Amino acid sequence: MSQGSVPPQPVVPLATDRDRVASPAPELSSGQRERLADILAGPTVSLHDHPVRLPDPLNERSWIRFADSGQVFLGETGLSTVFASKLAGGTLDEAVAFGTAVTAQQNSGAATSDTTVLGALEDLGPIGTELRGLDALYGAGIRCAGLAYNTGTALAGGLGQDPDPGLSPVGRGAVRAMEELGMLVDLAHVGDRSSIEAARLATRPLVISHAGARTVWPTPRMKPDEVLRAVASTGGLIGIEAAPGSTRSRASSGDHDLDDVMHHLEYCAELIGIEHVALGPDTFFGDHLGLYAAAGWPRPSASGMPALDIEFVAGMENPAEAIPNAAAWLIAHGWADADIAAIVGGNAARLWEGVR
Repeated sequence: MSQGSVPPQPVVPLATDRDRVASPAPELSSGQRERLADILAGPTVSLHDHPVRLPDPLNERSWIRFADSGQVFLGETGLSTVFASKLAGGTLDEAVAFGTAVTAQQNSGAATSDTTVLGALEDLGPIGTELRGLDALYGAGIRCAGLAYNTGTALAGGLGQDPDPGLSPVGRGAVRAMEELGMLVDLAHVGDRSSIEAARLATRPLVISHAGARTVWPTPRMKPDEVLRAVASTGGLIGIEAAPGSTRSRASSGDHDLDDVMHHLEYCAELIGIEHVALGPDTFFGDHLGLYAAAGWPRPSASGMPALDIEFVAGMENPAEAIPNAAAWLIAHGWADADIAAIVGGNAARLWEGVR
């Protein structure tokens, strides 16, 4: 931003960075709080978030006006690195514009001045079958992308497809091209067969940027043990997510809370090792589920599972509070500081350093 220039103003009021809703942190002793501060002074990385400020109030009118403006306003996460993801779908031009806007905000110093913000995509549907689109995305600052969203792409099957057709020849080419560019291959919304095929093909670590364990919560959105092991075999990571209704637990009372999210983390750490676990909260600054209503999208659901009856996961409602509160939970539950530091950022920082 040039000296004396006036930063752009949003076309509608936006949600605040913090304290939008009451969301208490785990209680810690003074000594535990000191430990938490030391851990958070090291790398803190979100593998998947939407650290943008949504309209507030969020309704059909405010969302249409804001979406049509093409504006992107990042909130302050307090993290050292965050992979900031665009919503699924859209055109290549829109994906490039998103990456460019995120990079511009980063470079301007107008927001997240102490955070490295890296562009990400939920899926590579915008490139179709044209792999040259990956070069355009990388040039715009996109550093992580899913091969497919729930309904699949020309590259791979999505988790909502039955049967999953597996990686296409173009999909195999995409994995190789992304590895050459230094772009993380994400399997968060990819089907099980396609995920395992991608892991067999990969020569660099893969990520599941935001999901959980299907053993803990048996829905297609979660990942079965064989997929978790396949990603770990590449040296990759699973980022545990906290979008409302996602990482619930059969052991819970029915609500989706911080304990549920951490049940997924504990299970994955036991199954594949702490070194393969990270965090990808998948949160916004604003009303996550309200966005579905405002945009006219169906709420996430899964056959045979309880109806989605909460608006946010208390303690993991936004990108600024999720990772610190996860660290606090782990301290309160007796985890060692070195292991907590690895999960909240060390693992992801090491992986990213080796990929880029």
